[in-house]
Amino acid sequence: MYIRCLVPTGLLIILLASGCASIIGGTGKQSLTLNTEPGGAVVYLNGNEKGSTPFTYSYSPDDGKEVVFELRQPGYKSATVTVRPERNNAVLFADAMLFHIPYLVDKNDPRMYALPTGDITVNLYKETPEVAMRQMLPITAVTTDLPTRADLGKLHGKPVKLDKESPFRDLAQPELLTGAVSSGLRDTWIDARVVRMGTTKGDEALQKAKMYLRPNVKSLKADLSGERLTCYGPVELEMDWKVMSALGKDSVLVSIPQRTTYYANGDRPADVVNAAITHAARLFAEEEGLQERLGGHYGTSIALSKGGEVLLAAPPAIVFNSRREMIPALVKAVVTIQTDKGHGSGFIVSSDGFLITNEHVVGNESIVRVKFEQGFTLDAQVVKVNKDFDLALVKVQATDLPALTIGDDSILMLGEELFAIGTPLDATLGQSVSRGVLSGRRELDGRNYLQTDVSINPGNSGGPFIDEDGKVVGVATMKISGKGLEGLGFGVPISVALEMLNIRMTR
Repeated sequence: MYIRCLVPTGLLIILLASGCASIIGGTGKQSLTLNTEPGGAVVYLNGNEKGSTPFTYSYSPDDGKEVVFELRQPGYKSATVTVRPERNNAVLFADAMLFHIPYLVDKNDPRMYALPTGDITVNLYKETPEVAMRQMLPITAVTTDLPTRADLGKLHGKPVKLDKESPFRDLAQPELLTGAVSSGLRDTWIDARVVRMGTTKGDEALQKAKMYLRPNVKSLKADLSGERLTCYGPVELEMDWKVMSALGKDSVLVSIPQRTTYYANGDRPADVVNAAITHAARLFAEEEGLQERLGGHYGTSIALSKGGEVLLAAPPAIVFNSRREMIPALVKAVVTIQTDKGHGSGFIVSSDGFLITNEHVVGNESIVRVKFEQGFTLDAQVVKVNKDFDLALVKVQATDLPALTIGDDSILMLGEELFAIGTPLDATLGQSVSRGVLSGRRELDGRNYLQTDVSINPGNSGGPFIDEDGKVVGVATMKISGKGLEGLGFGVPISVALEMLNIRMTR
């Protein structure tokens, strides 16, 4: 027996209307609220100003397949966020198949599209003034207080624990997050460099900076939703930023506890932790008064590296009657400094035997040999060194030595003639002379240098730069060499050399 079910025509129309409405109304969100931290940013949609945050947006196909918002706030860097709506007509297709009606879709109907989230928050970061002085601050490995299996919140409705299988597994090896800290400090006043303590390069960086940054993750709690490959929502992060002295073991100069929230906007789950740490590092650089505090600690450390004050009697000027006689007379005050590891140059600044040279010339030696232009050699004591500026003060037991007159490097003009005197390459080439010009004044790693095209070779280090009047205006320090590079020599200005060795010339 067959039973036929008849559906009244009116009911069929209702079902069809109901089926169509189920998709025309959309299966996802057609609008979203755009927020910023801090709020009040002006919103530009595809280049056109639309309002300010918090801003409610309803999608229109006219806005394109990608909707790009630009957010502008005075005093903050502009930020952009891209939203990609998806068309979803699966329900309409099912209704059409059920009722055997044509499958028609109006692609221009905004209700046919779904936005990936109903709420987006964008963090804005303060602009760094172009004139801001940069402070070198090495970064050591990130550490964490999080225990194994720590509760890290929720992802896609499921709890997340700290283990090697977690999408947040980078927290199980926090030293891998050091690069995220460096990324967050990029384009700020902090010159951040990742260093490994106990290595030659790492220890050199710590010595130069006088301090280092030790970041610590205290806690992290996420509440993220979205699709399998993307996520949206807040990540609450607690950090402890400690700036440590590189001169005293476990000496804390600055300690800044921090609680902040990073907002994921379509991030891959595996990238969330790195992005949150990068965000926290950027806010660390924006900490009120931090630059002044670190600058004060650095200044104090630099003052300590100068050592005690040394009073030197200004020597009588070396006499010469013409420009032609100048250099032959001055070479008598330039010496070759020899150690078991090699040689360099130096010059006499007082008649009673004080000489200036480079720290890397004397190395760790306390006694070096000094060979004079006249042919004799004397032992000399290394009185003090300043590794930060690659300078050393050496003393020989002698009197009535010819010494160079201290010049004024501040009045040197670009293009002004300079002479370098030293012992390049081999000790038998003592008191060699080369000539060039002042090419510029440069700041390298926070230090001021005179740049010149004077020929500088290994062994010239520690020798003097002489100006057109026969006065010493700089200490030859280094040359940058490489294929196609010529004429890039640098020296410490004599005023800086005297200051950093704490030398005061008296009359």
